[in-house]
Amino acid sequence: MFFFLSKILAFLLSPFFYLALILLWTFFCKNHRKQKKLLSITLIMVFFFGNRFIIDEFIRLWEPDIKNNKTEHYDIAIVLGGMANYDASNDIIRFNSNVDRLLQTLPKLNRKEIDLILFSGGSGDIYHPENKEAELIQKYLPSIGINTRNFLFETESRNTYENALYSVKLLKEQFGDLSKKKILLITSSAHMRRSIACFEKQGIKVDYLSTNRYSGERKFEFRHCFIPESYVFTMWEHLGHEVVGYITYKLTGKL
Repeated sequence: MFFFLSKILAFLLSPFFYLALILLWTFFCKNHRKQKKLLSITLIMVFFFGNRFIIDEFIRLWEPDIKNNKTEHYDIAIVLGGMANYDASNDIIRFNSNVDRLLQTLPKLNRKEIDLILFSGGSGDIYHPENKEAELIQKYLPSIGINTRNFLFETESRNTYENALYSVKLLKEQFGDLSKKKILLITSSAHMRRSIACFEKQGIKVDYLSTNRYSGERKFEFRHCFIPESYVFTMWEHLGHEVVGYITYKLTGKL
């Protein structure tokens, strides 16, 4: 039930949803004065939620600081999924920007900074639970010449809480006591705060490597500060998803 509710909540967190509601209200409103107020609200929302400078500052407060792990050695790196899905019509795997989680990890494996990679990800698709992401990645990596002998694949998790729950369970089955293992958690910067808390709830202390950061360099250029851009609305949706997810997990005892 929690899994399905989280999917519905994600839809309700989109600023586009509320813009559409206000525009619909404006269309059916017969009071011209109220129509002007509603249109004013719409314009304010467009400039606020489409402003890159504003969203950067909010995300900067949420994302953890970048850590330098270049000189560290880890026994295990846990890479969280959310980067790939299966396109059945074309029989290919499609990747999104979260693939940076894997791309930042593979060089560390090649440099022997990591002994083992655990990829954690089942199916987050309500309609296609059979398409488990870890299985897709397990098949994909050898196709591009990457040997998976130093990989483990966790295929049951559907959300961040289950990532931690099933990953820790699998690692304990493999290694028993994890207290002496040095573990690196790798996921997107905006997702990191909630992810660390979930693993600590399972009794595992982790270091972290943040990938695909949303907040960029602080700039005071005219376009960056004043010109709305459509893709920024999606960044608000991602941020809202993470903040509300963190609060929800906290309230339900998952953190």
